[in-house]
Amino acid sequence: MAVNCKILELRYLNPKTLSVSLESESDFDFLAGQYVLLELGKSGKLPFSIASSPKSNREFELHLGGVSKESSLANGVMYLQQCFQNGETVVVERAKGNAWLRPTDGKIVLVAGGSGYTYTRSLLHEAIKQNQESEITLYWGAYSENDLYEHDYLVELEAAYSGFTYIPITESISNNIVAHHGRLLDIVYEDFDFNTPADLYICGRYEMVQAAYSHLNNVYEGQLNIYSDALPAA
Repeated sequence: MAVNCKILELRYLNPKTLSVSLESESDFDFLAGQYVLLELGKSGKLPFSIASSPKSNREFELHLGGVSKESSLANGVMYLQQCFQNGETVVVERAKGNAWLRPTDGKIVLVAGGSGYTYTRSLLHEAIKQNQESEITLYWGAYSENDLYEHDYLVELEAAYSGFTYIPITESISNNIVAHHGRLLDIVYEDFDFNTPADLYICGRYEMVQAAYSHLNNVYEGQLNIYSDALPAA
């Protein structure tokens, strides 16, 4: 089932990431960690994780990553801009996905590769909203510091909530604002103590998610609950 949505705002978070704020014309329910299919004109329907936590006012936010004139999203972005300028609605299919935030009294580990941060952003906001004392660790890996488009915001959030730990990671070394340089999964394995029970949510390239699932399931079988919409079929 699909709904018509008004575009409230289009805003670039960095040169390649577009924030799309939407308001549904009818009731729109979703769980933190779910995604939607967004109709982008001739580009067709494409999946995007919801970047915001659930609200009661029908508003939600998407982040479109990898946007450039040469990218496959270029025509879709032009379509959104035209709809916004003309006051036209866009079509969004109801929320999908099974990797939504589960209730827990234990640790929550969020692992985001690149634009996979969008998915973990929704989970982070909802977990804090449900329990400000939640013990949450976010690992966000990207190629460069410029790709960590909400770095300053996450640093402020870490300072505001004692239970939240933010670990930014980049492959390239530049201005030294990040805590780690290297491969995302290598640092996650080295840094976090997975010997204590935890709920792990992971989003990024399909191959990365598969590698993490295989490794963690083999080493810590039965001690972790791992959630991702890119997990192997049960």
